[in-house]
Amino acid sequence: MTSPVTQKLRGFGSLDARSEAWLLEAVQCDVRSVPPRVDLLRQGEGTGSLHVLLEGWSIRYKTLEDGRRQILSVLLPGDIFDINGHLAESMDHSIATLTSASLGVLADDFLDMARARHPDLEKLLWCDMHVSAAIQRDRSTSLGQRTARERMAHILCELYLRQRSVNRSSGHRCAFHLTQTELAELLGMTPVYVNRTLQDLRREGLIQLEQKCLTVLDFDRLQELALFDAGYLRICESDGGADSHRENAHAV
Repeated sequence: MTSPVTQKLRGFGSLDARSEAWLLEAVQCDVRSVPPRVDLLRQGEGTGSLHVLLEGWSIRYKTLEDGRRQILSVLLPGDIFDINGHLAESMDHSIATLTSASLGVLADDFLDMARARHPDLEKLLWCDMHVSAAIQRDRSTSLGQRTARERMAHILCELYLRQRSVNRSSGHRCAFHLTQTELAELLGMTPVYVNRTLQDLRREGLIQLEQKCLTVLDFDRLQELALFDAGYLRICESDGGADSHRENAHAV
C-alpha cells in the first residue's frame, strides 16, 4: 500500500519519482509505535522533531488551568506535525494519540534537504501547511456560526473525505475513533447534546455510527445539512470526493 503521506501530498500536485522515493526513505528511517491515549508533545514543552502520522488517530488540544480541554483538530494517517514547530521555543498546545499509532520521525535537516534538492516536494509541503490552516479556520467558523447539527454533519463529512483521500475508507465506511465526550470537546457541545444530535442523524438515514466505524448513508444530504464545501481540503475527485461517493452511497 502506498504511504498515506505520499498519497496525501500527490493530491495537491505532481511529485516526481525521485522526490517520492526520498520522502519514503525519510519517513521510514525512524518509525515508532505509540500506545493509545499518550501525549506525544505537551503544551509548554519543547517542540521536538517533525513527525508524520503513518497509522492511527491523534488530536491537537489545549487545556485550561482548571482542566477543561478543547480539541483543536484531528490528525489522521498522512498528516505531518508540526512542520512549523521550529519557529517556536515551546508548544502552545498538546498532541496526543487516540489509538495505537505509528509515527515516522523525520531528521532535523528534513526541510532544508527538501528545499535544496526537492523543490516539487517543498511546494507540496507548503500546500499541506495551507490545508492544515484552512481546516483550523473552518473549525473556527463552525464554532462561531454553524448550529450543532451543522457542526456535527460538517465534521463527519470532513473526516470521511480526509480518510477516503488516503485510502483509509472502504466504500462509504471509514474508521471513527472519537468518543462522544471527545466530539463534545471538538465541537463545543455537551456530551448529552452530542448524543442527541447523532441520534437525529441516524433517524434521518444520514449515517450509522457503531463499533468505531462511520457509515455515510447519504453524503449529498449530509453535505447539504452541513453547508459543507470540500474546497478547503483540496481533495481531488479522483481521490475520493463527493462525486465518486454518490455511486456507492446507497449500496448498504
